[in-house]
Parts: sequence; C-alpha cells; structure tokens
Amino acid sequence: MYTMALHITNPEVEEKVRTLASATGESITDAIGAAAEERLARFEPAKETIPPPTVDEILALVRSFDLQPINPNLTDDEILGYGANGYCE
Repeated sequence: MYTMALHITNPEVEEKVRTLASATGESITDAIGAAAEERLARFEPAKETIPPPTVDEILALVRSFDLQPINPNLTDDEILGYGANGYCE
C-alpha cells in the first residue's frame, strides 16, 4: 500500500475539515477518513438484499393480470392502429 498526498484547494472545504477534526478531536487525516467511510456506507448496497423472483413467481404475477381488451369491439387491425387503407394512422 502506498500513501498519496491530498491537496484541498477550496478554502471552505478546508475550514470544514479543520472544524470537524477539532470538534471530534481527530487528526485532519482521521476526520477525512471517517467522513469518507460514513458517506461511502450510504452508497453501498444493502447487505440483506431481496432475492430475485423465481420464474414461477413471475408467471403467477403475469397470470394475475386481467388481460382483456379495453374495448372488445375493436378489430385486431384497429387495435394495432391500421386504418381502412391498411396503413398505420
């Protein structure tokens, strides 16, 4: 493992880091490290994830829908948008 210097060029950010380090009694490095760890923890995927649904669960869901046409009086061509000339309207 190697170390790399971090150069903060924004005075407002630098002041926030120094205030944080002072308030927590940590070094600036430790304060930045802890803040980064806390923020990263919010972006990590949850440890307990919901398993993906099985094929049977998906099929049961699809079958549960009432797949009837909204207007049963329409022909297949009308449903697809074809007009009397055979073109999509």
